[in-house]
Amino acid sequence: MRRKTARKKRSTAYPPLAAMGAGRPARRGGGWVALVLGALVVVNLYVFVWDKKTSVGAIKREAEAASSRAPAAAIPSQPLDAEAGPGGSGAPGAGSSALAPAPVGPPGTIDGKVGKSDTLGRLLKKSGLSAGETDEVIRSLAGVLDFKSIRVGQSYRIERGPDGRVKLFELVVSKVQTVRTERAPSGELVAKTDTSQTRIETRTLGGRIDSSLYASLKAAGETAALVDFFVDVFAYDLDFYNDQHEGDTFRVVVEKEFKDTEFLRYRKILAAEYQGKAGTFRTFAWNNAYYDPDGTSAEKSLLKTPLKFQRVSSGFDRKRMHPVLHTTRAHLGIDYAAPTGTPVWAAASGTIVHRSPAGGAGNLVMIRHESGVETAYMHLSKFAADQKVGQRVAAKTVIGYVGTTGLSSGPHLHFGVKQNGVYIDPSKLAPMRGKGVPRSEIDAFKAEVGKLESLLGGIAIPAAPTAPI
Repeated sequence: MRRKTARKKRSTAYPPLAAMGAGRPARRGGGWVALVLGALVVVNLYVFVWDKKTSVGAIKREAEAASSRAPAAAIPSQPLDAEAGPGGSGAPGAGSSALAPAPVGPPGTIDGKVGKSDTLGRLLKKSGLSAGETDEVIRSLAGVLDFKSIRVGQSYRIERGPDGRVKLFELVVSKVQTVRTERAPSGELVAKTDTSQTRIETRTLGGRIDSSLYASLKAAGETAALVDFFVDVFAYDLDFYNDQHEGDTFRVVVEKEFKDTEFLRYRKILAAEYQGKAGTFRTFAWNNAYYDPDGTSAEKSLLKTPLKFQRVSSGFDRKRMHPVLHTTRAHLGIDYAAPTGTPVWAAASGTIVHRSPAGGAGNLVMIRHESGVETAYMHLSKFAADQKVGQRVAAKTVIGYVGTTGLSSGPHLHFGVKQNGVYIDPSKLAPMRGKGVPRSEIDAFKAEVGKLESLLGGIAIPAAPTAPI
């Protein structure tokens, strides 16, 4: 018996009639759009290309014809004067000019001093000059004034003439140099430099140390600048806060610059001698460097002192009571007490390998030198600008400033030295010498040394006071 199986009718899905008819209007709409766009293109071609009156070519021809009919505008070679000359010719009157910007201030004089962060433009504007006047003054000084030479405290003067225009700007750059720009009869500002005549004299002096080198030089009538020079020339041989002692003697041959009778500055130490418990040291200037009497370079691989300090607070001691932690810790270096902000020098030429905060060391700079030597400078208040790790610096380059960051009881520099990765006593490091006087110059050098040694030998030193009986 057969089973009847219901067959499912296959059905085909057809889209709705509305949808079937939707395509026809869309095709008709697209055709209309194309027709409109085509018409617009034709209209534009007619207006801008084919029409003889409105085409681009026709407009250009008409403009060229109009410009040929119009007279050329005359541009005067100089600005017109406000007042016409006789007969209304418009010629400038004698001694007048409109080269300067219109005056913005009354006649008179302004005296002032360069302030902190002042540039030339800033100080001119705060003195009342307009933007145009400021620009005129600066342009006139270009090539005459080194704008980088502007410093805090320098005096300046601005004068306005009867017509209110800037008549004079004057800046006292130094005791011997004044730069000014002044209104010429032609009406423009003309700049020039006035340099005073100076003379250089060679002077000799000497003395015996009672309390310090500074006090002895001051007692001899000299300034602290000479102390800095003297310490600098012996910086590779002497630590003036450990090596100087009462009764030590010094002699100096120095160039001094004068303006009339006024002392201006020390130019250069020609020869110097220091004699005391640390030994006898002599140095002589030659071609912007210093040498021993035999021509050996005074420059060594490491400075004895990395800054011009005021006093030494603690020496090298492996069993030292730490002033902050109050525990006995190895103090692998020397502390130089100095005011916050005192410049710290690189003790030798080398490459910066660390420059960032380092825990108890505070702000730390480390420099790698030759022969496996590294130097460390700790507790800095801040780092010198425009330096970075990997940069090479020369000896006596400022790398930071004394501070009290990290574990520190007061402002000081902790100076450490590593040799082959191990901290050593900086005072026990045997430094290497720099290059000596070239052979081709040695005879001339020794002749000069002979003259300077005669001057040194002629400096009288007061006798040491005798102890009371």
